[in-house]
Amino acid sequence: MLKYLVRLLQTHLIYFLIYTNDEGIYTMKKIVIGVLASAVFWLASPAMAVPIVSGQTNVQVTAPLADLGITPALLGGDLVSADPLTLGFGVTGGDLDFTTLAGTIEHVGASISLTGDLGTVDTSDDVTVILSDFLINTTTAILSADVNGGGMVDIFSLDFTGLDAAAITDLANPQISLTFLDAASALLESTFQLATGTLTGAQFGLAATAPVPAVVSEPTIFSLLAAGMLGLVLYRSRSRT
Repeated sequence: MLKYLVRLLQTHLIYFLIYTNDEGIYTMKKIVIGVLASAVFWLASPAMAVPIVSGQTNVQVTAPLADLGITPALLGGDLVSADPLTLGFGVTGGDLDFTTLAGTIEHVGASISLTGDLGTVDTSDDVTVILSDFLINTTTAILSADVNGGGMVDIFSLDFTGLDAAAITDLANPQISLTFLDAASALLESTFQLATGTLTGAQFGLAATAPVPAVVSEPTIFSLLAAGMLGLVLYRSRSRT
């Protein structure tokens, strides 16, 4: 149906551009051509960012955190599996082009804590880092998070190599590799008193994300088309007189 409307609009647009030269209707011509062109290119374009309204992102933790004296805890999210440890976070917003998979995926309220045991028997000197409000940027392939309420920091790089949309959204089988970025590695190594380079380039886990887009409003589409058609009717009625 939409393909037919696009072809119809393209035909009328070409007619307007070639066969109308009356200076008296110049203003009307510009208005109608603008409306038609907007409708044609909006509908015909294969790439369009769509608002995200919900969804789920799962992260399977693969890093040997226990060997590093780090204990993860889920603060805002769901425990999908204890073995292997898989955490689930609700998608709360963002915008995504579902053709190119370029955009952002928000997880406001999602959070985990990482607590480091600095060597004493008790917990008096344990240090905790809280990562929250995860933001996936599929264009830059980076996952950012708020660190201890102090602002967003780029934490992981995302590796989509060899993955199609089906693999990326397969929540039961996370395949997107999450690797510590240099700045985040340095921050956590300093916080948890780890040797320099311990986390640099290391894999934290594997992820899958399945965002749900908002429904595109058909009334909005057809109101634009109707405006273009109305302009054509007015033009033709005027040209006959």
